[in-house]
Amino acid sequence: MWKDILEKFDKYPSQQKIIRKMLELGLKVDEDKKIYCKDVEINISSLAKSVDTDRRVVTSTIENILKDDILKNIFTNIYPSGALLTNLSDTLGLGVIEIEGEANKPGILSKVTELLAYEKISIRQAYASDPEIDLTPHLTIITDKPVNGDLIQLLLKIEGVSKVSLY
Repeated sequence: MWKDILEKFDKYPSQQKIIRKMLELGLKVDEDKKIYCKDVEINISSLAKSVDTDRRVVTSTIENILKDDILKNIFTNIYPSGALLTNLSDTLGLGVIEIEGEANKPGILSKVTELLAYEKISIRQAYASDPEIDLTPHLTIITDKPVNGDLIQLLLKIEGVSKVSLY
C-alpha cells in the first residue's frame, strides 16, 4: 500500500521525501493546509529542512495530498504511534530486543512473545517497522527488564529470524 502512495510521487522526488517523513512520523494534513503531529502543528520549514528541501515543496505536497481522495483519507487520519522507549532502556532499567529477518514471514512476533512469556518476561512495547517504508525492517521489543544473552540462540531458531541484538 505505501508503495502505491510513494509511486504517486515518482515524478516529484522531493515531495516523495516529504511523504516518507510524514509516514515515518505519523504526521497528518488538515483541511487548513497545515501539518500536525497529533494536535501539535509542525512548522513547514522545519519539515522541509529535515529532508533537505524547500518549504514550497512541503506546500505542494500538502496540495497534492488534499487533491487526491485516497491520499487525503490517509493523511487526514494518520496518527503517530507514540514514544519508543529504546533509547531510554538503560535509564528505565528495561531490556531491548531487536530482530531482523523476513518481514513477510508470518508468526515471528507470535513466537517471540511465546518465548518471552515462557521465560516470564513481560513486554512493555513492541514495534515492527513497515517493510515498504524501512529499507531494513526490524522488530523492536522493549521488555520490563534486561534480557539474558542466552535468549539470542533461542530467538535465532525462530523461522524467518536472521539477526538478534540485545541492549
